[in-house]
Amino acid sequence: MSRADRSGPPASPGPRMGIRNRLLLWTVGVTGLLLIAVIVWNYVNVLSRLEEEARARAAFLADGSADMIDARLGPLQGLIRGLSLSLEIQALDLPFSAVQEMLLSALRDHPEIYGSTVALRPEMKPADWPDAAPYVWRDGTTFGYEDLDQGHGAHISEDWFALPRYLAREVWSEPYLWTTGVKMVTFSSPIHLPTSEGPVFVGVVTCDIDLSWLDGVLAELPLGLQGYGLLMTHNGTYISHPLRELVLNESVFSIAEARDDPGLRTIGQRMVSGDKGLIPWVSWRGGLETWLAWQPLKTVEWTMGTVISREELEAEILRFSRKEALLGAIGLLALVIAVWLVASSITRPVIALGAAAKTLAGGDLDAPLPPPRGRDEVAELTRAFHVMRDSLKRYIADLAETTAARERMKAELTVAHNIQMDLVPKTFPLFPERADLDIYAFMEPAREVGGDFYDFFFLDEERLVVAIADVSGKGVPAALFMAVTRSFLRAEFKVQADPGRVLTRVNQELAEANDSCMFVTLFCAVFHTTTGLVEHANAGHNPPLIRRAAGEIEWISRPAGPVAGPLPDLVYVTGQCRLGAGDALLLYTDGVTEAMDLANRLYGTQRLGEQVLAGGTALDGRATLAWLQADIRQHAAGAEQSDDITLLILHRPAGPTA
Repeated sequence: MSRADRSGPPASPGPRMGIRNRLLLWTVGVTGLLLIAVIVWNYVNVLSRLEEEARARAAFLADGSADMIDARLGPLQGLIRGLSLSLEIQALDLPFSAVQEMLLSALRDHPEIYGSTVALRPEMKPADWPDAAPYVWRDGTTFGYEDLDQGHGAHISEDWFALPRYLAREVWSEPYLWTTGVKMVTFSSPIHLPTSEGPVFVGVVTCDIDLSWLDGVLAELPLGLQGYGLLMTHNGTYISHPLRELVLNESVFSIAEARDDPGLRTIGQRMVSGDKGLIPWVSWRGGLETWLAWQPLKTVEWTMGTVISREELEAEILRFSRKEALLGAIGLLALVIAVWLVASSITRPVIALGAAAKTLAGGDLDAPLPPPRGRDEVAELTRAFHVMRDSLKRYIADLAETTAARERMKAELTVAHNIQMDLVPKTFPLFPERADLDIYAFMEPAREVGGDFYDFFFLDEERLVVAIADVSGKGVPAALFMAVTRSFLRAEFKVQADPGRVLTRVNQELAEANDSCMFVTLFCAVFHTTTGLVEHANAGHNPPLIRRAAGEIEWISRPAGPVAGPLPDLVYVTGQCRLGAGDALLLYTDGVTEAMDLANRLYGTQRLGEQVLAGGTALDGRATLAWLQADIRQHAAGAEQSDDITLLILHRPAGPTA
């Protein structure tokens, strides 16, 4: 028997076509039934969907709009807080013109601010300040000025001055209407100066904020035709509401009292409690059923509320259900036609694609894929596999390149760290041939590179320059600014030996083209080795301390000037002190006093002074710094270092040469 006889007659296509037809009919029938079931289920559950949609949307918009308002008020709050902190750090020891310039700069950079003042208690006013309460306000495109003190303490009884004084904290005023009819609010940040009896209140820094933008923010919320937003203070007074007659005239509690509505009073108490919430609500605008959501602001004790109409969402979802049913019917008809057209063309490419996918899954990314034919889903899936394979190959190549780049960057940062450490003296003793001084320093950046530096060098045989500085920020930008500052400092000391004049020139050089407004705190001194005289100047740096041979600690807090870099034309003053035999001068950065443990407790200046004395006057510079390093590490107890740590000690040994 031949092979043809053994194989039998060819199969008839009739049965296969019949099975295919029945399969297609089953597919279309089951799909149609599922589509109908989905449409009916969607319609039956529309009310449940409505409730969830309204609740989620109202809560989301309340949270989002509260964040938007916080984003506008937060920077202004931070600006005023920063100004008061700067005045506290400098102990009001800055020219009156610099204060005026700070206020003008705040108004120029922040159009929301209408006016700003630094208001002091009259008896605390620096002698060279002509006014106790300079106030700068916006007058169209220009700026106006006046003294709120008026020569007799007129501002002391104002709420914006008295409340921060007696509450000892920052205060937001109640919103009010300005004489121009614009809604305003005032933020006050107190200024306290340290004394032997504790911090003393000396005044406030304030800003008057124009709130005209609030109504625009609420009007732009996507709340629907019947929805609206509202804003109220901590006592329930309306700051913004679609009913204009309520704004700054009524509170939720006065309305509840007028209507004799205990339920409204309870809702008002919940809204001003400081917690967020969501409740069903009957709107005053037309008596519609709505959802009311509220969210407290983070910057000020206000509450943001949003109202979403349930009826409006119900109508929207019903319209969607009708469209869904219509599209489903059209889709079912199109499905019947499409299945008949594409059924026979699906099997072969899907099988081929499945085989190719197994090959790709095995790791062979160069395996051939079937070419896409046509523009149907199978063809698109085939193209997607092509794109996926090519993208995966590119991703693997990019990953290798990225890994290499990361390693190069790590190596470059290591080199930058080594270069930075090479800029500062680190071989001790640096002057072993001299018995009239003992100097030692230590620096530990918080990152690969940092913004601290120290330096010391001789002007001649008897005058030694010592300096320490801390640049704002961390990382590469701070390191670059540090290198520039060090270069300017060394260059200026080659021209003149007066520390105050040197800092004046260094500040002028740094302020030029300083668009990023970086700054540096800097302390420098000239030590006369024969007499022990120390001439020093300070640009906003932590006050150094002197450990006397008799076992006492003295802090060099005067003279003190502002930080160097942000503002030009600043003048720094030179002060003097003297190191006797056995005395030591310790310089440090705020990375020492602000070193934190796992509970976020600071190391502090008090512990620094105690540990300097605890080390004993018999210790040389190296031993003293080793003692301090060990104590700082013991305090940190494994906490991550948050700032650069730098220490420098100049010890004048006791003996014939001292």
